[in-house]
Order: sequence, then C-alpha cells, then structure tokens
Amino acid sequence: MQAYVWWWILSAVLVGVELTSGTFYVLVYGVAAAAAGAVALLGAGLVMQLLAAGVIAVLGTLALRHWKRGTDHTESTAQDLDIGKSVQVESWQAGRGQVKYRGAVWDAEAESTAVDGTRPLVIRAVKGNTLVLGNE
Repeated sequence: MQAYVWWWILSAVLVGVELTSGTFYVLVYGVAAAAAGAVALLGAGLVMQLLAAGVIAVLGTLALRHWKRGTDHTESTAQDLDIGKSVQVESWQAGRGQVKYRGAVWDAEAESTAVDGTRPLVIRAVKGNTLVLGNE
C-alpha cells in the first residue's frame, strides 16, 4: 500500500478518536496526518511527510492554546447575581449576625474588621449559606 493511504487511515482513526474526546487536539493531529498524506501523494519522501505532519501539529496546537486562552471565562453562578445587593440587618454583633435578604434570614459575617454594622451593608461574597458583607 502507498504511504499516503497509511497517512489517511491514521488521519481517519485520529478524527474518529476526536469524536469521543471533544478536545480538538486530536483533530489537529488528524489534520496533520492528512496533510502528510497529501505530501506523500505529491511524491515527497518520508522526511518531508514527517516534517509536514510535525509543523502542522505544532502550529495547530499553538493555535488551539491561543484560542482556548481567549475563550476561557470563569463560569458565573447564581450567587454572583447577589454581589453588591443591599441587605437589612436583623442582628449584628462583633462582625457576625443575621440579615434579611430576598425574604429570608441569612447568616452573615463581615469581610473585615473595619465593617460597621450600623451603616448600610452590601453583599461582597457568598460562602455556602453565609453572606460576606461590607459597607457601601
């Protein structure tokens, strides 16, 4: 069998494996193998075939890394919607207490010792079922 056929078989196998992984990296290697097959079809030697596959695999991997860096975002949660909202103090003592928020009473703690419970408080973070509060 000709070398280009082997490269294209390898390419088909890699693309098939990619369908189960979903990472796109194996797809890049499948494309690199297909390109090496095309180079083999044009009559180039094994060194040129390997060089073509290697260059495309490296460039494709770098391009994917660059693309992934640009699209990675921390997932927002429903709790993020609470950040910055005002709460009503039910009881507050020594940086801990209970506040009323969204019709329920929540446990709360101050984000720092500088938080004054007599002034309006806003949600800075959510830790489980405890609101972390700070002054406006």
